[in-house]
Amino acid sequence: MAARTVLGFQSSVTGKRWLWIGVCGILLLLAACSAKPGGIIRVALLAPFEGRYREVGYQALYAARLAALDFGDASVELLAIDDGGSAASAADRARALAGDPLVKAVVALGYAAVAPETQRALGDTPMIIAGGWGGQPQTDGVFMLASPQLAQMLTIGARIEVTEAARLEAPLVGGEVFALEQFIHLRPSPAEVKILSNAALPDAAFAERYRQTGLFVPHPGPLATLTYDAFGLLFMAVRSPDENLKVTLSNITYDGYNGLIRFEDGWWQDAPLHYYIYDEICLERRQQMCLVPASQTPAEAAP
Repeated sequence: MAARTVLGFQSSVTGKRWLWIGVCGILLLLAACSAKPGGIIRVALLAPFEGRYREVGYQALYAARLAALDFGDASVELLAIDDGGSAASAADRARALAGDPLVKAVVALGYAAVAPETQRALGDTPMIIAGGWGGQPQTDGVFMLASPQLAQMLTIGARIEVTEAARLEAPLVGGEVFALEQFIHLRPSPAEVKILSNAALPDAAFAERYRQTGLFVPHPGPLATLTYDAFGLLFMAVRSPDENLKVTLSNITYDGYNGLIRFEDGWWQDAPLHYYIYDEICLERRQQMCLVPASQTPAEAAP
């Protein structure tokens, strides 16, 4: 109950008037507490907020908050749900979300949150997966905010753990986990390491607005811009007069931070491809998010 009523009284009010005002105040208070908001719906973020990959969850959370500020309204609530760190726990949480009639869609990031059993546990509730994460759409309600060619263009498996990725011999081209801050802290040298992503790097204006969404907010990376677009198109989709949100998402055309977004067979049609490398001067200065665009064309950038 967010509202607070402040009543001012003059000193000449009689005892009976005090009693009457007090009774009326109590009745108004009870009415306010029992009132239920009308037309509220929920969209959820399912991602890791604890353990090794908590960086993924928080990169996504602040981007979701920014999208809510830009595109949301009071009728849409944002839920942030930890995936529990395993596919089994993520599936349990997905079933709980599917059982909430107010939850209309889920945005997911991370290996556990996009696992096949997690996707299937959502049933008819649509899911947008921000990034590839080595996943494949398991139902007609799953939409990959990634190119279907992305995994094939990597030189290593798309579902590799970050600790293992940090030990691989270069040259190599990796996916989402190679863009995490912890990856470069685990690896002795960034030489001949490239990251392939469908996400654009945040510009200075995006980064500044992103950091204003909370306290101690880290510098955003590619996952932030991808999550921002996932929630931006979702906020637009839930306002559609079509009650079937899966149909709306299947037909949506959204001009986002990362360009035009349309889905075909559950994948991002004509998704852009970006190669990034680590700026070693930035790393030496211990700055955050030291990714920069690779200078070569995509064909020349691949080892």
